[in-house]
Amino acid sequence: MRIILFTLLSLICASCGYTFQGSGSILPPDVQKINIPLAENLTSQPGVSLQLTEALRDRFERYGVVVVVDTLGEADAVLNTKVLDINQEARTVTANTEQALQYETVMTIAAELRRTSGPVLWRNPQLMVSKDFGSTSDVVVTSSSDFASNSLSARDLGALDSREVSRGQEQQALEDLAEQAAQNIYNEAVAPDF
Repeated sequence: MRIILFTLLSLICASCGYTFQGSGSILPPDVQKINIPLAENLTSQPGVSLQLTEALRDRFERYGVVVVVDTLGEADAVLNTKVLDINQEARTVTANTEQALQYETVMTIAAELRRTSGPVLWRNPQLMVSKDFGSTSDVVVTSSSDFASNSLSARDLGALDSREVSRGQEQQALEDLAEQAAQNIYNEAVAPDF
């Protein structure tokens, strides 16, 4: 009975075209290896080019549809990225002091996947990703979902001033944005539409 049920389930999944992420690609079959050079950073925010590049390499290596290679000479295609802008705006402010409690950070990226011989395979000139983060330790940090997943405890917050906490949250937001951008780029450039 189990064998029949398993066979029936397999046929149903196969006939509807369902596949798992990483099991297919919209890239031409001859594009097997890609090079992902360091992202160009056109902003004044230090470190985002490395964060984005590492997130992209991790994403592409994780699903194994293509092999990420270190040199352009080994590659069939190259994924070039530029961080065009990082914009931060206050989303929530206190009524009495007008102090920002929460910020939204928006990262804008240009990305292009091109064959090493020249033709463009995929391009998105303005990919935008956003993330909200808190700015004060006593109001936002302890109530955020990110607080519960970090190793920072409520006791540790007393030793930090608001700027240190806010800067740490800003850095975490930038890391999250790099991960989100890498996922979007992978899904648009490589993953098949379902």
